Amino acid sequence: MEEEEKKKIRTMDVILIVIAVFLLVFIVLMLWMYYKTGGIPDTLCNCVFAVCGGECGVMGWIKTTKDKQQDRLYELEDRAAEKKEDNEDDT
Repeated sequence: MEEEEKKKIRTMDVILIVIAVFLLVFIVLMLWMYYKTGGIPDTLCNCVFAVCGGECGVMGWIKTTKDKQQDRLYELEDRAAEKKEDNEDDT
């Protein structure tokens, strides 16, 4: 059990954390601005959430694509191993 794999911090995890912290700070600042002035820049809010949502969507698409490719690789390896076992059983 000493050789358990340590969980690595991956790039996408870091990006998600940065986006979450950024959005939290942004929301707090917008609430403060609304409290002080009675309004917030609507266009800025829309753009910030659109960019962050787009980035998260692209990262989800990348993750899904990587998983599909990895599953396909495993499937091909399994087929090759089964074929090899069948050939060894025939001899």
